[in-house]
Amino acid sequence: MGSGQGLEQSQGGKRLYGAATFTWMMFSMNVCIPLFFLGTIGYSLGLNPVEVAVGAFLGNLATAVVMILNGLPGVKYGIPYPVQLRPSWGIRGSHIPIVLRGVVGAGWFGIEAYSGSLAALMIALVLANYGGGEASAIASSSFRYVVFVIAVYVVLAAAVVAKGLKAIARLVNVSGPLLLLYFIWLTIYLGSHKSTSAAIPSGAGFFSREFALYLAIQTNFWATVALNISDLSRGLHAGKCGARALVVGPMVGIVATSVVASILGYYMTLYTGYITPQEIILYAAPGLVAVLVGQLFAFLAPFSTDVTANIPALMNLLVYSLRAGKYALPVAAIIGFLLAPWWAVERGPDVVEYVAAFTANYGVLLGPIAGIMIADYYLVKKMSYDVGKLHKEGPGKYWCRSGFNYSAILTYAASVAGIYLF
Repeated sequence: MGSGQGLEQSQGGKRLYGAATFTWMMFSMNVCIPLFFLGTIGYSLGLNPVEVAVGAFLGNLATAVVMILNGLPGVKYGIPYPVQLRPSWGIRGSHIPIVLRGVVGAGWFGIEAYSGSLAALMIALVLANYGGGEASAIASSSFRYVVFVIAVYVVLAAAVVAKGLKAIARLVNVSGPLLLLYFIWLTIYLGSHKSTSAAIPSGAGFFSREFALYLAIQTNFWATVALNISDLSRGLHAGKCGARALVVGPMVGIVATSVVASILGYYMTLYTGYITPQEIILYAAPGLVAVLVGQLFAFLAPFSTDVTANIPALMNLLVYSLRAGKYALPVAAIIGFLLAPWWAVERGPDVVEYVAAFTANYGVLLGPIAGIMIADYYLVKKMSYDVGKLHKEGPGKYWCRSGFNYSAILTYAASVAGIYLF
């Protein structure tokens, strides 16, 4: 996913927020439709609720540790992700991890666009009383025709970004937390009104291949933000106050929230037998108002993430690394449309399988980047940067050979190859 919802850039060197705001950023950024897939994935792997909770805790704790270690240079020096890469990769070499991070972020843009469009189409079909209001007819047509809504979605999202409608971005920024509250209520309701007694899986065991895969998916889910966390942490108050906020924000907003959302997704699938949150709302929410409100949150949450995080992050990649210039925004919209999985999905289970495969694999590409950044800062540079020279183009302290740190590039290539071979 992108840099995070509600991102406030530090302006003129000023630090803009403390622990409370930073924790809310982490929390609101974290709550999105794909987050609830994590519980469904655990259920489909045959894990029991304890294994799902433990996997969510350990996986996101590992990610939070990387976030904290990678975010400290942002707190200390107020530098963003592209600049933070320069000491370890070289000034020109830094474009390699920027592009890799951007490609994965573009994939998340497509997934969020698909999620929001599916919910929006369901709203329209419910209001039109399509198929006599039959949930099965509405769901079937939504999966079939969602591609047309995605086209409208990416144009609308790009227009919001182009116009700089920050008020809209801030307004929909609360939709993530509201979505979480809605699903807490819906899970409690379903638990007390369930008409079937689906058996809870006995579990696969903590040393099973299924649990290892689930742990990898949970760990990778926020691997994107673990790389460019300095884009957020650079706005924290400097010193110990900012360092404390950097610890509290991910632990509450990422770790604790992911455990809760994973358990909710697990039990909603257990109680209803449906896979996607949109289907669960459509089939199981009690009454028209509950269905429409739930689908509205299911649309606004991904839309918020895209307009405040994913599209700006993708535009930065297109402008600063690929030199797209004034064409960055329309190109970003086209990329989002093409990467939305309408071409790979025909029904609910396909969506979860797509997200699971995507999440399980991109960590292999991003993990070594984080390792190189952390090792360089703490072991090679001894937690010390010359900020003035970080911004200097051309030969200098952080230039390396021809602008590339070939040690980092070879280490990265060997790490990715080794992981895939293992």
